[in-house]
Amino acid sequence: MLDITAVQSSTYAAVATYLSAIFTIIAFSTPYWLASDGKQAVKHFNNLGLWEACFTSFQDPNYLYDRVFSGCKWLFDEDYEFMRHILEPPFFVATQVLFTIGFVFLLLAVVAVLAIHLCFVVDNEVIAMKVLSAITFLAALFTTIAVIVFGIKGDDREWMPDPEHNFLSWSFALAVIGSFLQWVASVLFGVESRVLHKKRLKQSNNSFSMEQAEYKA
Repeated sequence: MLDITAVQSSTYAAVATYLSAIFTIIAFSTPYWLASDGKQAVKHFNNLGLWEACFTSFQDPNYLYDRVFSGCKWLFDEDYEFMRHILEPPFFVATQVLFTIGFVFLLLAVVAVLAIHLCFVVDNEVIAMKVLSAITFLAALFTTIAVIVFGIKGDDREWMPDPEHNFLSWSFALAVIGSFLQWVASVLFGVESRVLHKKRLKQSNNSFSMEQAEYKA
């Protein structure tokens, strides 16, 4: 078993991975990427996440029938079918897809770290650290692009109702923090792979020197 507790950088990398997973799971599942401050005279939009949207007496002006949307529903609920063009603009679909891909890579990293901690015997620690660095790098890359896209377009004046009263909320903030921690974990796993590689080379050189000394003797 790889003794991560004896290695500082990989310990910090594991902690960063776990914390990132907590923040990212909360951001992924909560509907507060965008929210209304509620200061408008008539409120139509409440809050929105990657998979859920909440409205108050909102009516699509392009919808031919007199139908008002209130409450919170899953974005793919049949009641929102006629609002699909509003709820799912291309930039938001890109955010959902990219963040989901990054989330999957992060879960793979968490499973790998847990396996190494608990039961999995690693034959080559250098390769293990490189793989973890690569997985967390991919997680960070996809989630970072997702939060950048949403950060630029999320409070766009042409998207949700009452745009002047909408702001990027705490779920989005957690997604940003989670993405940052993934970069930290990736760098630390990479650093640890280099440290272990140098130690292995040093041990090999020492063994070779001892063998030469015994041969000469």
